[in-house]
Amino acid sequence: MLGACACAPEQHLVGADRDAHGCIGSAGYTWSEAQGSCVRLWEEGIRLDPADAARETGAAYVVLSKDGTQAELFVPVKTRPPLLTRAFTPDGPYWTDSQHTWLLKRLPSGWECWQGERLLYTAPNPQDD
Repeated sequence: MLGACACAPEQHLVGADRDAHGCIGSAGYTWSEAQGSCVRLWEEGIRLDPADAARETGAAYVVLSKDGTQAELFVPVKTRPPLLTRAFTPDGPYWTDSQHTWLLKRLPSGWECWQGERLLYTAPNPQDD
């Protein structure tokens, strides 16, 4: 005896993939603690390229809080983005995490992102038009 199922195929609605914060991943949004909202990294963030393209793949992004006191670092490795806190030196501002694992420097020439003693990502200042 054969039976038939008049079941409708499972449907996936575009944009129905909201995360716990309501961010729609399929539209490119991710939650940012620093901003307290859903952001698209390529729109809100600062793109940092690998310092050593032979060893690292993929860009990292930094999202700053509105007041600049916090920086959230999104790296290609799927880990929770570290939230860094700002401090100052005579050379300029920098942001670091509580374990001092990550260091983000704002230099006159651009940005540097370090993990421990290793420079991982850099970004030059944008050119003036």
